[in-house]
Amino acid sequence: MNKRFWFFVAGFLVFVFLLEWNAPSKFVWEPTFNHYDKQPFGCAVFDSLMEKSVPAKYEVTKKTIAQLERDGYGKKPHAFLIQTVSFRPSATDIRALDRLLKAGNKVFIAASSIEPDSLYPDLQVAINGQYRFSPMEVKSSIANQSIPYDTLVWSHQLPYQEKECAVYAAMAGNNITVEGKAVCDTLVSCWLSAEEAEMTEGYWLVHMVRIKRGKGELFVSCDPLLMTNYGILDMQTNGLIFRLMSQFRGLPITRTEAYGPEPEYETDTPLRFWLQNEPLRWAIYLTLGGLLLFCVFYARRRQRVIPVVEEPANRSLEFVKLIGTLYHQKHINRDLLQKKYSYFAETLRRMTMIDIEDIESRKENIAQIAIRTGMPEAEVRMILDRVDRYLQGDDELKDAALRKAIDGMDLIINKL
Repeated sequence: MNKRFWFFVAGFLVFVFLLEWNAPSKFVWEPTFNHYDKQPFGCAVFDSLMEKSVPAKYEVTKKTIAQLERDGYGKKPHAFLIQTVSFRPSATDIRALDRLLKAGNKVFIAASSIEPDSLYPDLQVAINGQYRFSPMEVKSSIANQSIPYDTLVWSHQLPYQEKECAVYAAMAGNNITVEGKAVCDTLVSCWLSAEEAEMTEGYWLVHMVRIKRGKGELFVSCDPLLMTNYGILDMQTNGLIFRLMSQFRGLPITRTEAYGPEPEYETDTPLRFWLQNEPLRWAIYLTLGGLLLFCVFYARRRQRVIPVVEEPANRSLEFVKLIGTLYHQKHINRDLLQKKYSYFAETLRRMTMIDIEDIESRKENIAQIAIRTGMPEAEVRMILDRVDRYLQGDDELKDAALRKAIDGMDLIINKL
């Protein structure tokens, strides 16, 4: 066997191995907000886009708010981003958060749950959101012919106009409640249908607020699942996310993972799972070995008799006769005349470069045909007018008239 064959076999095996090794793992719909998680509710893609989009600086850390304050992050205006399922800060974190806000920093908290007494005595913020996303819930809603989307509306805020976006209801939160004397602006609301509004106090539920505290601003959202890989890649929601990030107005942004969940998301490929189990590993080895032996024993070209192939018969004439017989039996004379005229016009166009179907140049074309065929111009005009009259007529076209029209066109073609 030549070396080219062995090179092909080795390359094929390496290709299969790399293909299996790099095969993507299945989707995990568990929110992690992890910087290295490429699953839908991780933040690997989200962070990479933010790093390229934020002009000042964007970084990810695992330090708490108190640790960031001790490191001097609050000395200059800064923006902090917190994403979690349940936000439960310690007393030290709450005091550090208060000092950062009063110093002029901005803090954005996206969580599915915040207890009313988790922040400050004079500021009661409660969040009721989604703790997890279930694709089966979306499928069942579609199967039940119900709308699986919620409509989130960004309120009119210069320089932005009011904007609506559709979000899966299984991803969107429920509402935010703010009690206290703080100055509060509603940025994002959720529109409710008439049936849902009867169970609430109105047609709108608050999904994101901006609270003035000291010189700074506190942003609270009940939609943490939007601030993920899925949300930033979804064409319906990425505009909403970038509007949200524009509220920081050029400040450097620090996203902390200190309050997020600690999941063990799966990163292994299917091939690694097979190799970790001895029976499956030996199954792979035997399969590859059997494939290699098959290639070794069957790679040599087998000698076989080359059969004599007869030249295929030309059936074009028989086909034309068959079509002509069908037209004659059915007496579809006008259709047959139309096909003959199309062939006649194409023959003239190919042999004399004359377009007989051009109405505007009909007089000049008739004169050219008369010159080329040696026929009187009046006779050529009579033949063409007869064909046009038969094609445009509504009455039955007799066989004799059809034959006369075809003979006239054949006469012109034969004299070229």
